[in-house]
Amino acid sequence: MYIDGKNVNLEMGKTGLAEVYRGKPAKGFDTEPYWSAEEEAKSGNKGMWVLGDRYVSPREWRKINK
Repeated sequence: MYIDGKNVNLEMGKTGLAEVYRGKPAKGFDTEPYWSAEEEAKSGNKGMWVLGDRYVSPREWRKINK
């Protein structure tokens, strides 16, 4: 999704407000910019990544709370 020419999903990744989808990406979809944004947020302790080891991804949370 784009707003004012900015990729909202990518911006959320850069600020640590979203993580990259861990499932199979759509055919031909380039996930590299999203992984780079996530790594940048992690290394900068931005958003949810400030929690460090206490952060639980949605995928892991669902496994734990079946």
